[in-house]
Amino acid sequence: MGQDRTLARGARIFGALLLAALALLSLGWIIRDFTKASEVTDVWWNWSGAPSRAENGEMWTTSFAEPTLLLMYAVAAVTAARSSSAAGILASAGTLTVVLRVPGLWNLNADWLQGISDGLKSKVLFSTIAMVVIGVILVITAIAGRRHSEPAGGYGYGFPPAYDPAEEPPAGPTRGGAVTAFLLLTASAVAIGGWEIYWWQDRGWDFYERTLTGERSIVALLAVPGGWYAWAVVLFALVAGVAALAGIPFSRPLGLLVSAPLAGAGLFATSFAVKMKLIENFGDLSTREQLNIATGVFEIVAGLAVLLALSPRGDLDAHLVPGFQDRSPGPYGPPVNPPGGQGNW
Repeated sequence: MGQDRTLARGARIFGALLLAALALLSLGWIIRDFTKASEVTDVWWNWSGAPSRAENGEMWTTSFAEPTLLLMYAVAAVTAARSSSAAGILASAGTLTVVLRVPGLWNLNADWLQGISDGLKSKVLFSTIAMVVIGVILVITAIAGRRHSEPAGGYGYGFPPAYDPAEEPPAGPTRGGAVTAFLLLTASAVAIGGWEIYWWQDRGWDFYERTLTGERSIVALLAVPGGWYAWAVVLFALVAGVAALAGIPFSRPLGLLVSAPLAGAGLFATSFAVKMKLIENFGDLSTREQLNIATGVFEIVAGLAVLLALSPRGDLDAHLVPGFQDRSPGPYGPPVNPPGGQGNW
């Protein structure tokens, strides 16, 4: 009995629950910051990078990564339970989570992080550890949860098994969507990577290293160091873009998921520019500042455009659909390629 590339129903549901748990952890810390803010909008401006303080001078726990990942987890959790691309969703979300949360493991134990209650720091550290562990479990579930293909005649009485669109092979992107995603994701990676190299050269390695490690540079306990976040997006965007151009099925969930941190970074960078009235005085800015703002806007547009480009499913080859290839049309089974591929990424 061979194995299919789709996940068993139990694995899909388990993965969806893990994604929901990640969403709840992010939501819980966002709510905590709301309760500590003098005004709710202070939290938004803190995410955008504008200076603001929590009540009693307490340190914020969330950065712009939390609302971005919260949205990503919520959509992925709903989709994974009924999607033929569930394996790609779980693996992509798990890997993203591990990569973005690992810096917290060393920063929250660092000696330089002073003036914070041990209770709060311990809670954030335990949450970070839980996020990393859940991310690893998501990847394991994506690998180990593959379903076994059923015999062509079904089980029991010779009837075909009930049709489940989530058990179709995962579809790759459409040709047009693949080319669009490749161009946008690689352009985004080049732009973000270019800025990181510029800051490295402009401010020196000693300064830039801290943007990678987070040492004395993070302003929120769950914040991902800026340079680390940027290079993570560059890496995932390049992998998703190249995989999309090659028509590889996992490129769709990976590209759809990486569009969230891509667009999120651009959204909050642009929000900062609005808050500081940089956009309304755009003509008075230096060329570097204008390009910086333009990059943020491009990240928003690129992230949304990648969502639109990769959402449609590419055509499935009939011979790849397990369990249906030897069936004759009849009252017990749907067509090989049901219209719309409903319920699937």
